Amino acid sequence: SDINNGNGAGNHHDASKKIWPNTLCRLVRPSVARLVVEDDKAVIYHCLDNSRVYHGTPVSPMEFEIDDAPALEQLLTTVEPHWIMVKDLIHGDVEDKMGIAQALFDEGLLATILVETPDRSVQTG
Repeated sequence: SDINNGNGAGNHHDASKKIWPNTLCRLVRPSVARLVVEDDKAVIYHCLDNSRVYHGTPVSPMEFEIDDAPALEQLLTTVEPHWIMVKDLIHGDVEDKMGIAQALFDEGLLATILVETPDRSVQTG
């Protein structure tokens, strides 16, 4: 069987795997990731156990634009029992907010809940 089943483009049609403006997010567990500003980039380092990486090998950092830093900081500092809604992140545009949260979610860093019907007023991809 295909071990990557479910990781392909089909996810965009699965509301549970897609971040919406009204998705609630928080870090999967405290202190699992940190945000560092390097060379005008916002870089996230995280220490999730990743079966594809041998122990002792550093996980690839995630690079974002510097203006994504406030939203990233909000996501990385929201931990149980709190949640933050994607549309409430500090950023100029909701597509960027969704993209930032989706990237962290896809990396396994965010827990999410969709409390109501997906807000499809913003179409991406």
